[in-house]
Amino acid sequence: MVVPFPLLLIRGFGVESTGKQESGQEGEPSPAVKTLLKCHVDVIGYDYCGAVSSKANQRGFSMRMLLSALAATTFLAGAAQATTVYPLDRATILAGSPFDFKVEFKTVVKPEDVKITVNGQDYKTVLGKEAEFVAEEKGKEDKILGSALIARGLVLPTEGAYKIEVTAGSESKSVTWDVYNTAGAPKAKNIIFLLGDGLSVAHRTGARIMSKGMTEGKTNGRLNMDDLDHMAFVGTSSTEAIATDSANTMSAYMTGHKTAVNALGVYGDRTPDSFDDPKVETIAEAIRRQTKSRSASSRTPKSRMRRRLPSLPTPASALTRNRSSA
Repeated sequence: MVVPFPLLLIRGFGVESTGKQESGQEGEPSPAVKTLLKCHVDVIGYDYCGAVSSKANQRGFSMRMLLSALAATTFLAGAAQATTVYPLDRATILAGSPFDFKVEFKTVVKPEDVKITVNGQDYKTVLGKEAEFVAEEKGKEDKILGSALIARGLVLPTEGAYKIEVTAGSESKSVTWDVYNTAGAPKAKNIIFLLGDGLSVAHRTGARIMSKGMTEGKTNGRLNMDDLDHMAFVGTSSTEAIATDSANTMSAYMTGHKTAVNALGVYGDRTPDSFDDPKVETIAEAIRRQTKSRSASSRTPKSRMRRRLPSLPTPASALTRNRSSA
C-alpha cells in the first residue's frame, strides 16, 4: 500500500494515530503526529513518504520518520528566538581577513545595558572599532525583531582563540572564534580549484570499484585523486537547515564560513534586506589582498548544463556576496 504524506501509522512512542486505512477509510492524525510530519516535510523537503506494505514496515518506517523529525527539530530549535552573534560560534577566521561583526538581540534592549567583551577585555579594545547600535530591527510588515549591534570591516591580526561574551539585561550569549594564520612564505605559485560538483566519498568508492575492480573485499587499485599531496574533508552544512543548496555549500568552500541557504559570502541575518547581511572575505579577495594578483572563474557552458540555475552560485561564490530571499 502506498501511503500519501502525511497519512501514516505511528506506534510505539505513546502516540497512535491512523491515516488512510487499507480499507479506504480516512482518519485524522493527532496534533503531535501532524507537528512531527510537517517538520519532516519542512526540513527535509520531502512531499511524499514512499511505500508502506505491511504493519511491520509501517512501524519501522514510522520509527525512522519520527527519529528523523525529532533530530531535525532538535537541530533547529537551538537557534530559534535566541541572541545571535556573527561570526557564529566556532567560526574559523583567517588572521588579517576583514569580516563584519553583528549581535542580534531577541528583544528590544537599551544601549547602556549592552556589555560585550573579547577575551575579558572591552570589545572595542580588541576589535578596534565601536559597533553601531540599532534600537529596533524590523522584519516583514514592520514586525519588531529586537535590537542589534553591527560593526563592518573588522580585522583580527593575531592568531589564537577569541571568546566573545555578550550580555544585555536577561539576555546573554558566548561564542568562540579560532583565528588562524598561514605560512610566512608562500609555497604555491598558482592554485586551481577544481570542484567535482556532487562528488562524495560514495562516488569515489564507486569509481574505484568500477575502474579497478575488487577482489576478496579489497579494491585492486587506487584512483589518482587518492594519492594527491594535500587532501581534506570539508563540511558544507547550512546554518539553519539540514538541506543545503549550491550557494551556501560553495560559500563554505570559498570563505571558510558556514552560512544560510541562498547566501553567498555573507551570514544570512534575520532582516529582509539582502544587502545588509554581515560580510566575510572570499578566497578571491584574500588572494588579491595578500598578493595583488587576480583570480579567474569559469563554468561549464550553458549547452552542457543539465539544469540551469538562475544565479549560478558555484562560480559566483569566489567573487560575489549576496543573499537571495527566494
